[in-house]
Amino acid sequence: DGGGIPLAKIRDRACQMGMDEALLAAASTQDLLSLIFEPGFSTASQVTELSGRGIGMDIVRNRLKEIRGEIQVNTKTGVGTVFTLSIPFAPSVTRVLIAESNGVRMAFPIDAIEEMIVLPSEHLERGNSSASFTWNGEQSHLVKLSDWLHCNFPVLQKSPDIAPVTTPIVLLVRHGQHLVGIQMDRSWGEQEVTLRQVVGNLPMPIGFNGCTIGGDGQAVPLVNLPDLLDWIASGKAADTSAAVTSAAATPKALYRRELTANPETSGARKPHILLIDDSLNVRQLMTRTLREAGYQVVQAKDGQDALDKLVAGLTVEGVICDEEMPRLDGYGFLAKLKAMAGYNHLPVALLTARDRPEHQIMAMNLGAAACFTKPYDKQTLLQTLEALV
Repeated sequence: DGGGIPLAKIRDRACQMGMDEALLAAASTQDLLSLIFEPGFSTASQVTELSGRGIGMDIVRNRLKEIRGEIQVNTKTGVGTVFTLSIPFAPSVTRVLIAESNGVRMAFPIDAIEEMIVLPSEHLERGNSSASFTWNGEQSHLVKLSDWLHCNFPVLQKSPDIAPVTTPIVLLVRHGQHLVGIQMDRSWGEQEVTLRQVVGNLPMPIGFNGCTIGGDGQAVPLVNLPDLLDWIASGKAADTSAAVTSAAATPKALYRRELTANPETSGARKPHILLIDDSLNVRQLMTRTLREAGYQVVQAKDGQDALDKLVAGLTVEGVICDEEMPRLDGYGFLAKLKAMAGYNHLPVALLTARDRPEHQIMAMNLGAAACFTKPYDKQTLLQTLEALV
């Protein structure tokens, strides 16, 4: 309608969802606009059948990422908003640069690389933050990929027949409005490759989608640069290397390092969670969130479907249940579950689009262990679920 996107409203909503006020105050326009693509984020005051759940823009971005596309937003108050969708011309065949970090080869799409340079050490600037450098008059961050990507297995790859360039190189790429340099250990040059999908139960790491098969038969993962840099910039990159941890400097706000334990390597296996929601999109989004946290997830399309699975012998340690569903809603599911022998102590977290106190009181009286209002805060949900199970 020509009004533009209200940045103040985005900032206020992010504060309500528990984001750090100091970071929000210092956030740029692009940082704030990026929040509209986060799962569950919505500035709508009411949830309807068409809008307000905070999943529409997230789906748009995820579908674009699947074909190596991206979306950018520019808005101006009183003028309007422009969404720019960038889609590869031929997603199945593309030209890539093969490079290596920490002994692992990966493929970078050529159309995402602005320039490839050899950066002399005297050009680096180090202060209280991560390394940076100036290139053609523009200040740039330097990301040493080996500091972020670590393999938990011995790398036994042999090099391709073509001799590599062993001098470390820096790939200059754009991340939003910023110029970022990605340092790689060695490279093999540009190639035209056919992209392959990776299927099966083992998910691709964040920042990678698909792969290509090298001439020696080895699978080379394809880097999704926007995804990878978003992951690093968010501070969610877990670094379990003691050597890197002890030597880590305080990084810039854009590329801060959050050193956390990796649940997949700690030996503790997360429990199974039964996820009940009549919306397929909501189930897929939440399943991804739970699996990233290490949980095993079983889906059910409504309360009756969930009860049938439990009666058939399904064993879970926790349940996340939507309130409004066909056949059997969340309240009906709670009432029947708590009446079943052996399920009285199974913790159930109820998701509701209605934030009136009486609905939460009703859920608690029926035996819910927790109640969340949509759109929910992901971190709060995961922390509560961890405590419940």
